[in-house]
Amino acid sequence: MDSGVEKGCLFGCLLSVAIFVGVSLFVVLIFALALKGCASAVGQFGEDGGRQIDMSMSRPLDEAPFRKVCLSATDEDAETQVLRIDIHGVISDEVVPSLLLADSRDTSASAALRKIRAATKDEDILGLYLDVDSPGGGVTISDELYDALCRFRESDTNRFVFVHMGDLCCSGGYYLSAAANWIMARPTTTTGSIGVIMSSVNAAELAHKIGLQPVTIASGTNKSMLNPLEPINPEHIKILERPVKQLHERFVEIVAKGRGLPIEKVREIADGRILSATDALECGLVDGIGQVADARDQLVKLAGDEVRICAYRDKSDFWSLFGDTLMLESAGRLIRKAEAAIDGDTAPRAEYRLK
Repeated sequence: MDSGVEKGCLFGCLLSVAIFVGVSLFVVLIFALALKGCASAVGQFGEDGGRQIDMSMSRPLDEAPFRKVCLSATDEDAETQVLRIDIHGVISDEVVPSLLLADSRDTSASAALRKIRAATKDEDILGLYLDVDSPGGGVTISDELYDALCRFRESDTNRFVFVHMGDLCCSGGYYLSAAANWIMARPTTTTGSIGVIMSSVNAAELAHKIGLQPVTIASGTNKSMLNPLEPINPEHIKILERPVKQLHERFVEIVAKGRGLPIEKVREIADGRILSATDALECGLVDGIGQVADARDQLVKLAGDEVRICAYRDKSDFWSLFGDTLMLESAGRLIRKAEAAIDGDTAPRAEYRLK
């Protein structure tokens, strides 16, 4: 067969495959949008197998275009609404985009903050039910969550915040939990770790051994603190210890205030140690130990009535779903992180976090 004909056949085959793949992807996208629309219209299945009932509010929330769903069919008749918010993983202000066909059950701290602020403006929400499973994280985002929970409680004297701990509720996770009216640990929970950490790595000796000569041009002697290629300067350590101690003292004061404990008693256990659920109960850091059924019983006691446990779900339109499918936002974050690494933005940060 002539080589030109062979090339033509090959090109035709490749073109056919490309068209087939393109059409298939288009059909999948349309199908995905249809499924997502159906899910929004008829509801989805809750934690107990019941249908999630769409309870979208008539007025838009300022913080985010949420829709409200009931998590259990057995709760439909209850008038008192309690909003469940999950905070799982490292506490960070990074926004986590949902992926294709995801149910928008974002458990990040940034999503939780949006939901708490939205719930504060939602007059139908009497209480917050926080499921916290976190080793802690950023100082500022932990403090923002704590402040938002306090503002929710202060918005109405009848409102309450209930925290149910998961495997971990340490450091920043406990920091925000201190805003709760009632804290329940699971029997297997590890909590505590009340403290602040700022860590770095020094490779000055290694650099010297391999003949690497650091060159730093700074406007002052303290501008290049904790430069990993420079010998450790004791004066720099003293400077950094001061804000760490101040942040630690704020942590201690918040726990003492939230738990109604003498500040000296909190200082005794605020050395970064972790505690079992039993030890935390004995120290006064939690109010009880129990599983999901026990948590529900406690919610009823706090509300003074049967409760309808709800959740906020994001309202996704075509473009947000399409953008999530292409993961453009995720790619952008990766690029920014790479640029930060190239620019040397690796300064140590103070954290309320279990290490």
